[in-house]
Amino acid sequence: MPVVVNVISSCSGVGKTTLIEGVIKELINSGYRVSTIKHDSHGFDIDKEGKDTYRHREAGASQIFISSKNRLAMIKELTQETELEDIINMASDTDFIIIEGYKNSIYKKIEVFRSNISEKIITPKDKLIAIASDIDHKEALVPVVDINNYKEIANIIKRLK
Repeated sequence: MPVVVNVISSCSGVGKTTLIEGVIKELINSGYRVSTIKHDSHGFDIDKEGKDTYRHREAGASQIFISSKNRLAMIKELTQETELEDIINMASDTDFIIIEGYKNSIYKKIEVFRSNISEKIITPKDKLIAIASDIDHKEALVPVVDINNYKEIANIIKRLK
């Protein structure tokens, strides 16, 4: 069963994605398999107009797979958002699942806090396992790790295994 950790912040532009990139590299260098789930509240499209998969979708296909020797992707038209648990179940062949977004999930969280951008820590105390920040949080009851110390943040995640 994979360990699931959620990386969140109170606002965008604080470095969540950069942090996750660094942590992925550290975990992979330690021999682990890592999956990620990114929530996009604005909607997204990975298809490009004119490409075959785009044309299949435009023709009415509700589920499109594109496959090669090194990659597989599925594009599925939805009438409602897929539940996070269902997405996690699709990523079962992995040691760690790192979620970006889903602030209200039930999973343990690492909150990214950047001075002059973030306003306050938003994670409930019972869900917070660490704060990744560019400033000290003396009042914190969890480890506060420099936002660029990917190795230490990866170590915190590995201890959950």
